Amino acid sequence: MTSTTVAPARDLGAQKLAQAQSLLAECGLDAWLTVVRESAERPDPTLRYFLDLDFTWTTFFLVTPTSSAALVATFDAPDLKERGLFDKVVTYKEGPRTALLELLDESRPARIGINVSEHDALADGLTAGLRDSLTSLLRDTAHQGRLVSAAPLLFRLRNVKLPDERRRIERAVLETEVMFDRVRDRIRLGMTARQIAEMFHEEAARALVRTAWPQHHCPTVTIGAKSPIGHVGPGDEPVTDGCIVHVDFGIVREGYCSDLQRIWYVKRDGDAPEPVRKAYAAVAGAIDATARALVPGAIGWEIDQLARDRIREAGYPEYAHALGHHLGRAVHDGGGVLGPRWERYGEEPYEPVRLGAVYTLEPSVHLPDHGMVSLEEDVVVEEKGGVFLSRFPRELPLLRPA
Repeated sequence: MTSTTVAPARDLGAQKLAQAQSLLAECGLDAWLTVVRESAERPDPTLRYFLDLDFTWTTFFLVTPTSSAALVATFDAPDLKERGLFDKVVTYKEGPRTALLELLDESRPARIGINVSEHDALADGLTAGLRDSLTSLLRDTAHQGRLVSAAPLLFRLRNVKLPDERRRIERAVLETEVMFDRVRDRIRLGMTARQIAEMFHEEAARALVRTAWPQHHCPTVTIGAKSPIGHVGPGDEPVTDGCIVHVDFGIVREGYCSDLQRIWYVKRDGDAPEPVRKAYAAVAGAIDATARALVPGAIGWEIDQLARDRIREAGYPEYAHALGHHLGRAVHDGGGVLGPRWERYGEEPYEPVRLGAVYTLEPSVHLPDHGMVSLEEDVVVEEKGGVFLSRFPRELPLLRPA
């Protein structure tokens, strides 16, 4: 049974689908095939770009440069048809093999991209069992042996933000800045990191948004030199006169994330000590330099190296993480990283920067006597470099509690 529909022109899912179609040839693919089942429990990260639906039985989404089709079990079909996203919705009752082969025979793709990747977690949505099942469905057919990784396509699809995606990210960033302001104004001496985190949770709840990563450590709050550093929940370290308060926090607004870090030096009167001011200047200088260098065609590890060199030249050890990551529907949005050529990052540091991509820039310095000095800014890549979506406080903010 076949239903022919027309995708709404203004729907972001339809825009991303059209973007995927336009990228296929550039990525050396004739078709892109996404396969899911029980997707509420085992979601493919890419599916949410197009649909807010979940599918119980095995479902196939086939995209070619000129057409799009969905092959879905009968009881999963009604809501999908109503969305009107795909040119063709085909249903099956007993099994999908015959209908799947008919769809492939119509387009006769020589290279079929599937969602598997060794290095990019968000391009690796196809489970091992589903891949085996798909291989079995295509055995002894003309399409056997035509499956390749769709990672190059998914890199670009996630990286290059459409205007509506950029607008959503920018709104999330600006809203997060306001939350930082509100919490900052409520911080008092004696408050703990845990209490500060609770205020951020209250802000997110009031705005009816969720945090950009698990609430347990969103925000991450470090106070002074004894707080643990990393993806950790806040503890009971108190705010004292003459300490650093550092917060890493983001939200999800309209399906897109923000990710910011801010620090304040708490001082009732006077200035911050010279070591803290110097470290802050080194971090801000590295962000400024890398934003200027973030032009289309630059290579991720080279941007990261520029920041590392600036930090080392200022007299500090290099930070133990990447300079930045993509930001979008996920807070770590896959498809390359501004990071060092370390084993743990695989091939991602070699990905080129693309026009329209949104990155975080987050170098850090840890001062043994004072704690974490780090900023995180969100920038979008334009022709002449990165443009800040966030405010970027270039001078160390002082917090003078009442």
